[in-house]
Amino acid sequence: MAGALQSTRLFELEDAERMLPLLRSIIKGMLDDHAERQALAERLEGLEADDPEARALRREIEVLTAKLIEAVSEIEELGAEFKGIELGLVDFPTARDGEIVYLCWQYGEDRIEYWHPAHTGYAGRRPLERD
Repeated sequence: MAGALQSTRLFELEDAERMLPLLRSIIKGMLDDHAERQALAERLEGLEADDPEARALRREIEVLTAKLIEAVSEIEELGAEFKGIELGLVDFPTARDGEIVYLCWQYGEDRIEYWHPAHTGYAGRRPLERD
């Protein structure tokens, strides 16, 4: 387990906030793709499996799914952790009082205003103390 922590990129607040414009763009695309995928899945529900329209819809859903997976990979390559499309959450590992915790940002927020201990997740978000 200690090896995993050594390879984790730790962010300073300023570094994480510099990434927000890029993350907003990535997550906006993800939200659009997710909504489109949901709409296609609803259209697919009433169709027979061998219907040509059903096959076309499944292909489109596969393409959108691949785009979503690619976007998550892009976020992870930056060193951040994507926590879910429903809320558009991104966590940034950081050190606080000698512990690994997370700076927590949600799509739609102007800047990073919260952090949480690793074991609590979103439910344990606490306001950042800024200078």
